[in-house]
Order: sequence, then C-alpha cells, then structure tokens
Amino acid sequence: MIHNRLQNKVAGSVFTLPVCVVIATALWWLPQRAFSIDCILGLVLCLLTTYVVMETNAQQHIIRIRTRMMSCVWLVLTACLSFMHPLEKPIIAAAFLCVSYLLLFRCYQRHRPQTIVFHAFLMLSIGSFCAPIMLPMAILFFLYIAIFLRSMTKKAFWAGVLGLIVPYWCYAVWCFVTGDIEHLALNIKHLISDIEHFYISSFSYFQHLAIALPSPEFWKEHFSPLLEEGSEVKLFSALFIVLLSIVSIVHYLHTNYDDKIRVRMILYIYMTQTLLLIGFLLLKPAHYETTMALLVASASPLIAHYFALTGSILSNIFFVLSVLLTAGMATLNLWLTSFSIL
Repeated sequence: MIHNRLQNKVAGSVFTLPVCVVIATALWWLPQRAFSIDCILGLVLCLLTTYVVMETNAQQHIIRIRTRMMSCVWLVLTACLSFMHPLEKPIIAAAFLCVSYLLLFRCYQRHRPQTIVFHAFLMLSIGSFCAPIMLPMAILFFLYIAIFLRSMTKKAFWAGVLGLIVPYWCYAVWCFVTGDIEHLALNIKHLISDIEHFYISSFSYFQHLAIALPSPEFWKEHFSPLLEEGSEVKLFSALFIVLLSIVSIVHYLHTNYDDKIRVRMILYIYMTQTLLLIGFLLLKPAHYETTMALLVASASPLIAHYFALTGSILSNIFFVLSVLLTAGMATLNLWLTSFSIL
C-alpha cells in the first residue's frame, strides 16, 4: 500500500515537471551566468529527450500511476552534471539512446517488427559516433528482441544489421566525396581500438580478480582518471547515481510481481543496460562523461519507478536524502564550474 507521503505527493503532482523544467533551466544558466549557443542547443536537446522519455512511459505504461517522474529524474540529473550542458558527445549520445529505447520497446511481440528494429538500430549506430560503447550494445539489443520482447525474425535481424551499417556507409560516402579518406580510416581505427581496448581491459580486470585481489598499484593505475586532483566531484556524482540505481534495482527485483509481463521485460532491459554501464564505468573510467550520460538515460526509469511506487517511511527518508544529495551534486558540479570560469 502506497501512503500519501512527500515522495508520493511529488510523484503524483502535475506541477513536478514544470518545476523541474524551471530548475533545470536555472542550473543550465548558473555556471556561465549566461546562455551560450552550445548550452542553449544542449538545453533544447535535453528538453526534447525529456519528451522522448515521457512518451516512452506513456506508450508502455512503465509506471502504473499517473506521474512524470521518469522525465523529471532524467531532467534533474542531467541538469546537475555540467558536462551534459553543451551540445557535445555526452548529451547527444544519451539522446540517441533514449530514442533507441523508445523504438525498441515498440517491438514487443510484433510479428513484423523489421521497420521499427531498423530505426532503433539506426539511432544506436548514430549515437555510437559519440559513444563507441553503443556499437557493441547492438549485440545485447538483438538478445533483448529475442528474449524479452519476443519478436525476433530473420527480417528483423537483417533490418537491425542494416540499421547499424547505414550511418557508417553514409559517412564513408561523404568522406570519399570530400576526399577526406584518411579521416575516415582514422575514425574507424579509433572506433575499433576503443572496442578492442574495452574487451582487453575487461579480460585483464577479471584475470586479476580471478588470480588474487589486485594490488593497490593496480587500483591506482586503473582508476587514475577518478583519483586525480579535482576529481572528487566526478567520484561523488558517479557513486551517488550508482547508489540510486542499485537501490532501485534491488527494490524492483523484490516487487516485480506487481507489474505486467510487458513492463517487467522492459524494466529488465533497463536493469541490464544499467548494470552494463556501471561495469563499463568501473572498467573504463577514462570514458566517464559519455558513460555517465548513458547511465543517467538508462537508470532514470528505474529510479523513477522506485520513488513513484514506494511509500514506506524508509523510502520517504531515502527520497529526502536523495533530494539533498542531488542538490549537493549540483552544487559541486555547477558552482565549482562557475568559480573556475571566474
């Protein structure tokens, strides 16, 4: 039974989303005390992605009460992370991932899903130009379609493959037309190198764990991007969002019987993606910004589901603490950025 506590009032209020939009706009303005072109475009893309997240919930009924918490959580967490404000790789990658989710979930038990699959993988492929980890995600997307969404067909498989190829094919044609073939080869080399280095790092990481506990030198070298001077803000932000994600996942695994089968399948996809990105953040902290952006996009529905559908005293206390910690994360990310500018 859900009680009418503070978190439930916030989740069910029609004013929550407008208030979050105002707060996000203010946080976007705060670091520079002005709006640059890049930040304005970043804010517009963030608001468009907010609509995509809202539409995903509206179409799939992920949260079984009338609420805008999914879009609110995405909007507030994005606004608190200063590196997601300009129109750069993190916010672009997260936006394309959210659109890909929206399209992917429409495939649920469809007999002819190839058109939707094509566009879902097309969005995933375009996003991989900003975040290379999105390209190997395609393997998981095929598994999601086969196992969770139950709509895998031969045509759907080849539609997904075609969707992955088309952006790189168009980019290759553009490079040939402009005579910039060296740039094409260099980008492909970097993409392959990033993916290969990810798997090599994963193997090395788990090899150390299998043999013995890694030495302090291994940890220091591996997590050096998060242990450098001035990286305390990154570490705090990552730990806070990971904490919210884990709490939401653990709660849902204990209460998943309350949701319909379709909603369970969708939330299992979000859980798998969230755990994958947490693991990638541990394995490749050098890609902190793009990974955190993708993590916010994947974990926001789980966090919103937890806050909207719980009503115990403990969850209400955790909600209040989360709001305070979110304010602290915004303060650390945005005020320090503004001070560095001044």
